[in-house]
Amino acid sequence: YDTPKTLPLVLSIDEFKGNSGGNKFHSILTAPKEHRIFDILPTRTQYRLEDYLMKFKNRKDVRYFVMDMYKVYKDIAKRLLPNATIVIDKFHVVKQVTDATERVRVRVQKDMHPSKRKYFKRSRKLILAHKSKLNEESLDALEVMLQQSNDLTQAYYLKELFYDFMNSKSSTEAKLKLRKFINAASVSELDEFNSVLITLANWAKYILNSFDCPYTNGYTEGMNNKIKVIKRNAYGYRNFENFRNRIMLSCDTI
Repeated sequence: YDTPKTLPLVLSIDEFKGNSGGNKFHSILTAPKEHRIFDILPTRTQYRLEDYLMKFKNRKDVRYFVMDMYKVYKDIAKRLLPNATIVIDKFHVVKQVTDATERVRVRVQKDMHPSKRKYFKRSRKLILAHKSKLNEESLDALEVMLQQSNDLTQAYYLKELFYDFMNSKSSTEAKLKLRKFINAASVSELDEFNSVLITLANWAKYILNSFDCPYTNGYTEGMNNKIKVIKRNAYGYRNFENFRNRIMLSCDTI
């Protein structure tokens, strides 16, 4: 498979474990609008990615650059794709919020008197579920659980605020809801949410772009899963070009 000659209007990038050619991580570039893999690169280093993109004469034609929260990708896009809107898939942040909520739950449950732990049956599932999806019995169990800890109540409230933000229909609506979440998390004094606040301080602008962009990293992540199967079936690849050609051939026919 030869290197493509023209960049697509929508370009998505991610990395995956490859272990071929002496590199632990490889980069995958996709064209999510056309649902196809654009190319596979041997590394995710800034130098290699810049060198690759510089070869394309239509870099100004790229309208969206969809990525995860990796600073190298952002810096490259700002320099080499001047007309592209940088988009962070909002689902990348959800795990940080649910992980923070889970850390609060574990801390509270661990420090709780054994007599109260009986109220925490199915606690993880109930705490992380969307409240709107719980039946009456589960809602009653959740209410009893939250009555045991103010910290857990705050964490649950923050999680629900973030889920509400995720359901925004536009970046304008999302911006207001995100500000509400950030203010609430800041005054909560829950240390578990500090990492979430740092992430949002660095990436909020690009996360908000996702609410006005019809493209996500979903297709790219789907291809990453197919690549895992290819690698497993072959017991791994040592030669990068063989690995790349196998990926391009297999995913071209899926």
